[in-house]
Formats: sequence, C-alpha cells, structure tokens
Amino acid sequence: MMKPLLPASFLMIFLCACGKQCTDEKKAPASNASVNAGSNHPITPAQPRIRQNPRGELKRSLTPKEKSQVVNQILQARARQQAAGLGHGSVSVNKAWNYQGYSYLSPNPSAAIEARLVAVDLTISGHTKYFDFDDIEIVDGETMVSYGSDPQAVPLSLSDGHPMPPGEIPAPAPKASRWLMIYAFPKNTSTFHLYYWGRKLTLHPTKIAPSGWELPYPEPEKE
Repeated sequence: MMKPLLPASFLMIFLCACGKQCTDEKKAPASNASVNAGSNHPITPAQPRIRQNPRGELKRSLTPKEKSQVVNQILQARARQQAAGLGHGSVSVNKAWNYQGYSYLSPNPSAAIEARLVAVDLTISGHTKYFDFDDIEIVDGETMVSYGSDPQAVPLSLSDGHPMPPGEIPAPAPKASRWLMIYAFPKNTSTFHLYYWGRKLTLHPTKIAPSGWELPYPEPEKE
C-alpha cells in the first residue's frame, strides 16, 4: 500500500516532532579518489592537490562536491537499511489510550486542529537491528491522513507491560520487545493505523480508549 500523504497544512499544524525519513532517492556517481601513478593528465590549480601516502601511491583529496556525494551515498544507504528494518517481522498493538501523564511532547495549543496525546503499547518481533522506532508513524484510521512519526518511545517489560527498571535494556533484534509510544494526535479522531516507511503495520484500525496508565513525572532535582 502506498504511504498515505498529508497535505503540507496538516503535517505542520501540531506535531511536536517530524519524521526524519530520508526521501532523496537520487543516486550520486561514485567518487574516484585514486589517481593512477602513470597518468599524464596535467594538474591545474582547479584540480585537487595530489599527495603521496606512505606506501608510495599517489592520492588526492576529495573535492567538496565529491565529499557531498559520498555523504549522500552513506545517508541513502542508511535510509534503505532503515526502510527494510522490519524485515519479516511484525508489530502488534496491545492497547492504546488517551494519555495525560508525563511526556516531553505536548500538542500545539494554537493548532487549527485540536490535538491530544495518545499512548500506544506495542510489541515488535522478527525485526532487524536497523529497525528505527522513530520512523513508526501514526495515521488517521478513517481519513488515512498521516500525523507523523518521532514518538516518545519507552521500553516496557515484555511480560507485564510496565516500564523497565533503570539499567535494563530491551532484547536485541530479532527477539520480541515491548514499547510505549506517545504521539500527538487529533482530539476527535477515535482510531488509528501505524505505518513504517509506507508499510502498514496494523490490519484493522485500532480504537483509542478513554484513559490508561501514565508515566510518573520526574522528581525535581535537589539543590
């Protein structure tokens, strides 16, 4: 299924953070940083300076354009890894509810569409080490309008769904792990879907319960 598109006016109205997915799919030509020692091409001031390395091979510095191409290639490769990060795994939603506890996210009070925070308790398994929880986006269950990604993610105990104690870490991929994801979402929307890089994670729209458990607020630092 194609990834739902959101008009620009919707994407920016109230979300606390935006998705970070790379969308530049242009392939830059591979840079050639080596110059043959027998080359007879003259070196002009416009060409990079050639220097000799300890092994006696002649090398030259990359031009700014070539450096930019290399960086773009790395970013594109990383994006492809993240896009395929779910692999043959799956994501299941355990429950979802209107959230009023502690979060570093907050809806924009001046947004054209009134929003609230929504908590999603989910379990993921069978994924790869490149899976990125920040790239799970929440989508209106009726209109299929996307309201972005970059949720607040909190690891939970797989057995009881409580926050993990300090010092504990979730099981590494592809083992199952459980997470609390907090999103900003329209106040009057009652269902949602989850997507990952255009891949639909939920078979049916998930209904949002009126309330649920909450994270405690951090204790103030002692002076």
